[in-house]
Amino acid sequence: MILQRVSWDSFVEKIIKTAKQRKILVLADVDDLVFLPDSYRWIDSPDFSDSIRLRLYQQTLSRNRITLEHCDGVLTSTEFLAEQVRQIQKPVWVHRNGFSLEMAHFSDKARIGTKTIDKRIILGYASGTPTHDQDFAIIQPILRKLLKRHPTVRLHLAGYLNNQYDWDDTAEQVQRIPFVPWQKLPEVLSTFSINLAPLRLDNPFSQSKSEIKFIEAALLGVPTIASPTQAYQHAITSGLNGFLASSLEEWEEILENLINNAETRNVIGQSARNYVLENYSPTKRAVQIVAILNSCVQQLNPDIGFFSSNISEEVTKNPTRFFVPSNLEKHPTLFERGLYSIRVKGVLVLAQEMWVFFRRLLSPIFPFR
Repeated sequence: MILQRVSWDSFVEKIIKTAKQRKILVLADVDDLVFLPDSYRWIDSPDFSDSIRLRLYQQTLSRNRITLEHCDGVLTSTEFLAEQVRQIQKPVWVHRNGFSLEMAHFSDKARIGTKTIDKRIILGYASGTPTHDQDFAIIQPILRKLLKRHPTVRLHLAGYLNNQYDWDDTAEQVQRIPFVPWQKLPEVLSTFSINLAPLRLDNPFSQSKSEIKFIEAALLGVPTIASPTQAYQHAITSGLNGFLASSLEEWEEILENLINNAETRNVIGQSARNYVLENYSPTKRAVQIVAILNSCVQQLNPDIGFFSSNISEEVTKNPTRFFVPSNLEKHPTLFERGLYSIRVKGVLVLAQEMWVFFRRLLSPIFPFR
């Protein structure tokens, strides 16, 4: 049994207890630094100016930690996260993020439909959560400088990001793109000429992030410049399938080179795509997770038996058969989540969660910051 980012409560306690009674191996799976009680200190979230939201999140971090402690072992998406798990004395294995069959499908469609927009070069940054302002702030002055130097270059900012950056007289070159569902993300990324992935190296929460932004852009043949976190160093060989930039000077030098050299952008983008298709495909990841699970079994409970590593050819013949049904993503609904909170957390927690929900709706009028 694998519990992915599951917080401890009476229901989780019951299913783990039942699993262990039946000698079922229970693994936790985490892809963010969300199991240390003080992790919130490193998360740049506007939500946390609301004391109720902060308190709820602190409770979630503590409950996540309890779940990990009750599991037999842990799967993480990065080696950095694995290092944090080892400090709490739990067996841990790294199973890196990859792309799904659906993501490959939508990316292929977006690549086919991509059209050059006025032959302009577009620098792109996509943020899936409102927690990356400090990451983006690392390179914002360099981007403003380059936009001023290259009036035909455009910057597209997709998803959640603070609007308060000073763009001076380059503001007209900056376009905001609203957050889109993940199925639509390839359409946005396909318009980028260069994908930007800055992360603060002095922030454990940023360091815990996987190389997923590189993977998503690479599927579309878009070259990525990233900060040299452990995850990006694992995926990117700088100058071959992407670029790693450790300083503002390196960000500026690499961006200037890519802006002025279409051939380099194309070569690096294609190299990144080839690398990701070879190393991050679902079939590759399937073989790897089978090996990891067998390692878990061998170390934790050999009596379970071992998994076969045979991957059906049907995956490549008919990939849509293995797509996750879209109706599954509609659940749990807000109403279903509310019922769950009442049942296992109580009315007070539900009231606090409802406050946070409505506070977010009102945030454009009454901003957190």
